[in-house]
Amino acid sequence: MATPEEFSRVWRIALGAALAVTLVRVVVLILSPLQLYPDEAQYWWWAQSLSLGYFSKPPLIAWIVWLTTALFGNAEWAIRIGSPLLHGATSLLLFGISRQAFPGQPRTALWSTLAYLTLPGISYSAGLISTDVPLLFFWALALFAFLRALEETSWRWPILCGIAVGFGLLAKYAMFYFAIGAVVALFLAPSVRRLVFSLRGLTILLIAAAVLSPNIFWNAAHGFPTVAHTESNANWDRAKFGVSGLLEFAGGQFGVFGPLLMAGLLAAFWRVARETRRAQGELILVAFCVPPLILMLAQAFISEANANWAAAAYVAGTPLAVHQLRCWRARWPLWASLAVNGFVMGVLWISLVVPPFADMIGVGNVFKRFEGWKTFGGVVTAEAARTHYDFVVSENRSLVAELLYYAGQLGPSIRIWDRDTHDDNHFEMTMRLTHPAPHVLLLVTPDDAIRVLRTFDSATLRQTISTPVGGHRKRIILLYDAHDYRGPQKPA
Repeated sequence: MATPEEFSRVWRIALGAALAVTLVRVVVLILSPLQLYPDEAQYWWWAQSLSLGYFSKPPLIAWIVWLTTALFGNAEWAIRIGSPLLHGATSLLLFGISRQAFPGQPRTALWSTLAYLTLPGISYSAGLISTDVPLLFFWALALFAFLRALEETSWRWPILCGIAVGFGLLAKYAMFYFAIGAVVALFLAPSVRRLVFSLRGLTILLIAAAVLSPNIFWNAAHGFPTVAHTESNANWDRAKFGVSGLLEFAGGQFGVFGPLLMAGLLAAFWRVARETRRAQGELILVAFCVPPLILMLAQAFISEANANWAAAAYVAGTPLAVHQLRCWRARWPLWASLAVNGFVMGVLWISLVVPPFADMIGVGNVFKRFEGWKTFGGVVTAEAARTHYDFVVSENRSLVAELLYYAGQLGPSIRIWDRDTHDDNHFEMTMRLTHPAPHVLLLVTPDDAIRVLRTFDSATLRQTISTPVGGHRKRIILLYDAHDYRGPQKPA
């Protein structure tokens, strides 16, 4: 059994590593010339008007951006800085989770922190701001508090777990998978049953519901748009039942988690399934890791799933994989995993600071959403200054979001064109173009130009914006001087 002094020693190493990596990530953000991708620009816009909910996401992401920009200003790095800070804190929670699950293995706790810090998915995520960032932090905090509540009778751990689950839900509704993990754990560990079926377990549930309740009330007052959007993302009404989508998602997990760590995780699942005597902590980690993976594999088969949709699984999955790799006599896979993932992290850092490097190594397409927007905003601003327009309008949510940030002085006149009267995004809910609109600067992509232009009495092409973006591609946007909008069409 490891002594407290051993854990204290490796804790200092883990803390130093987390601080060092986080510091480099913050410096990289400050130096990076990459611009906001559309979702980031949208989160920034939400943060200008704090609310208890937004059309497509719960409100926590906007609250975080509001806080960081209130402290540091509205530069791109200030909008994103919450990401490396929260990931650094999450890596330290992984130390605590691993210590609870494998109490006699201080080096497993240390390696869990190091592994999480260098996961390819985390290295990419730390360069932008997204809802996954606070989700992973609060998932890790909830799991740590849950494990502590199993061992101690103190009320602070159930209370902390409930708060963490509630704020996780305010980050992303995928936090509901945590409840599924707890249900699975009921069947695997007697101590979980004693906690869940007790007043302390009820406290977790009630506190989480109380924290989430303002967002529920907001959704109810607005016709549950966030819930509907989440359901729309699942896209089950257009089921494909495709093996190719399933295989693509499964392959993507090796990229998100790292190939050697994923091999260790799969080996851990196999070993736990075959053994008859299994440690309770390991079983609980399996219970919280497997459900998000299975659910997203099913989603990928039924319709489609983005590689990051199973990210919550790797909070518990990281200590499991590290423990498995350390159990093997040859420790080289663990070191090799750190080396491979660390190399990927370094490549991402260089690419963020010197974007042409990404094109040189053939991965420039990854960053195409982050380039060209400042030029786009400048051209639109200049065109709007030449002639008086009643509104600056686009049919594209991404273009509207980027305009709001990179052409901020046009903000009061910016609208979104909508083909019908049904809200499909936050901008359609809050700033839809309505009749009358006699004179409009219209921004459209070539593919959408015809269907948008036919809703105006006349339109003249003013200029074409052709912007180079990552992967040696170009983004084409057409600017029209349009007159007399006829109003939104009725939905079919």
